[in-house]
Amino acid sequence: MKKALRFAGRTLAFLAALLVFDYLAMATLFSGLKRSWNEAYEANLRAYVGAPYHHDLKPDEKSTRIWGRERFSWQTDRYGFRIGECAPGEAEKARKAIFVIGDSFVEGLGSSYERSFVGLMACDAARQGKAVWNLGVASYSPVIYHRKIEAAAEKLGIKPAEIFVFLDPSDIDDDANVYRVSEDGSVTFANPATPVQVPFDLGQFAIDNLATARLIYNLYLASTLSQSSSLGHDRARWTFDPTLMEKWGKRGLKVAAANLDKIVALCRDWQCRMTLVVYPWPDHIAAHDRDSIQVRYWRDWSAKRDVRFIDGFAPFFRDPADAVLAKYILPGDVHFTEAGHRLFYEELRKAVGGDW
Repeated sequence: MKKALRFAGRTLAFLAALLVFDYLAMATLFSGLKRSWNEAYEANLRAYVGAPYHHDLKPDEKSTRIWGRERFSWQTDRYGFRIGECAPGEAEKARKAIFVIGDSFVEGLGSSYERSFVGLMACDAARQGKAVWNLGVASYSPVIYHRKIEAAAEKLGIKPAEIFVFLDPSDIDDDANVYRVSEDGSVTFANPATPVQVPFDLGQFAIDNLATARLIYNLYLASTLSQSSSLGHDRARWTFDPTLMEKWGKRGLKVAAANLDKIVALCRDWQCRMTLVVYPWPDHIAAHDRDSIQVRYWRDWSAKRDVRFIDGFAPFFRDPADAVLAKYILPGDVHFTEAGHRLFYEELRKAVGGDW
């Protein structure tokens, strides 16, 4: 027993010394690398600002952000729209305007603007003499979409000829449970938490300050084990889980539909066309939920309102689920890889006949 305790004590002392050496090495010899990690993490925090419709992107911001193990360039214009190559500016306001609205998939988290599906749309449209304005922001949902569209039209002083709405599966949860509209018309959290001090995050501290922890984290993301973190999200599973559907899915669909009706009304007033696009999360792919209610419900909704509908589920069900998840979904996440953005863009382009 004494030998075992001495061995355990020596092992712990060795590990403690190793961690101290790792921490000191990162703080001195590799301080530049540590600084770049921290700057990318801090860029995530300062990317968003408050707005009457809850939140928006910070205007005139340029940084390198990090999402999982993906580092990507990120920039906004003076209006708070994400921009990059082919993004329109003041000179393109006279062109046919196409508004694109959605959440983090549309903002393009984990991808450069140019390689996101919206960036690819923008470059294609620019060659046709048109302008694609990216209104997407992480954690948006239909209760925010129509408000952001109106605000964008007012900021730019233009009205769109077309509005593409990318409806995320999590939007149903957001409209049902996350957001509410206050008496003054502003959007707030439905259940605002009492302000508390943010607890110390040992895991994030280790990843930010220890090369060993960062290496283990990156190896995990590179392994097949990380796929488990992409699955098991109720915000997607409501489409095939009867309990979730009854609990809030039906209500969320009804609320989201009413909010999207307001975009239909805007397009009627502005004489523009609306296109509604749906796409899957990894849970749908793994569960083979090809004939998803997220497709069927919104296809029917679109047909009744003369809204063009694009089934973005389709390209992600043409190959085996494991292969699709490995190639098109970021490790340990739900968002698209660059290959996923390209695949999705090609499906969109085919659906519109190459003419945005």
